[in-house]
Amino acid sequence: MDELNITHDQLKRMRSMNRFYHHQFLIDVRIFFTLGIICLSFSLVNSKLAYVLPFLSLFGSVLLAFHAYYLIFSRHYSEYLEKKINKISKNQVFLTHKLENRYFFPINDKKIVVAKIGKDFSWFSFVTLFITFYGLIMYIYGMINIYNLFNDTTTFYGILILTAITFSIGYWWFVKNTGEKRLKEVYEN
Repeated sequence: MDELNITHDQLKRMRSMNRFYHHQFLIDVRIFFTLGIICLSFSLVNSKLAYVLPFLSLFGSVLLAFHAYYLIFSRHYSEYLEKKINKISKNQVFLTHKLENRYFFPINDKKIVVAKIGKDFSWFSFVTLFITFYGLIMYIYGMINIYNLFNDTTTFYGILILTAITFSIGYWWFVKNTGEKRLKEVYEN
């Protein structure tokens, strides 16, 4: 096999990986949305179910960020492979990475996981933030109930500590672009 075929096979693998994680992300969003609505509804009848909401929201955010983690990886690697194929073929055969950067979000820019704020804000960014705020509202509702209604400061502060750890690591990895910097190191060598 020549270099062009090998690179194209890797690109097909990355594109299928991207498809799989998008699909799984959408399934999990529906599951967490449904579970959230069920728990929220039943918490109006049995207030103790409010305990579940912060855990559900936090776990959902971690799982959805995990899917985003793979989506970002596959987008980066697909872009690298498309540019490589274009260079080898001496032609602009692939431009999907350019379309994705313009239509969804610029992969190399700073963003909140996959939401780009500023002039490159897109529908994709809005949906990402919408899903995030939906989970955040459930989280806050549950936390208010745990603190005020149940007066359970131990659980309240335990969840806050877990949340702080989760968001600190998420900030370090996604917002500070730690993962993407690691990819760039490999591409540049």
